[in-house]
Amino acid sequence: MNGADNVDVAHLESLADSLIQSHDDLLKALIAQRKRHHLTQETVAERMGVSQPTVASFERYDANPTLSTIRRYALAVGASIRHEVEDACCAVGDEAFTAIVAPGSTRWERRTPVEWSWSSGSTKAEYVLA
Repeated sequence: MNGADNVDVAHLESLADSLIQSHDDLLKALIAQRKRHHLTQETVAERMGVSQPTVASFERYDANPTLSTIRRYALAVGASIRHEVEDACCAVGDEAFTAIVAPGSTRWERRTPVEWSWSSGSTKAEYVLA
């Protein structure tokens, strides 16, 4: 039996919705900052080194800017951004979740305890094939 068959889809959908909402809230807060400081899109564009239509595109409700663009916009409007990563996926030993996120297989399970290490800018987790 494939571990992905047991995945709590409602939990994953809730997590996805939360990530989308956080992204939308971030963009709305940056746009509100621009307006609060009475900055025009033209001024922000000049500060970012782009055109006004590029800023207008950034501010559209369906925009999906890169992190570097978000940082440049924040700098242009005088805002700072804090990034926070929260473990909201699952409990240790949740093989069902691990099965869908493991590289190259749907039959991986997490060893306990999981050891995370930072090496050359990458995160490594210890996994074993079931």
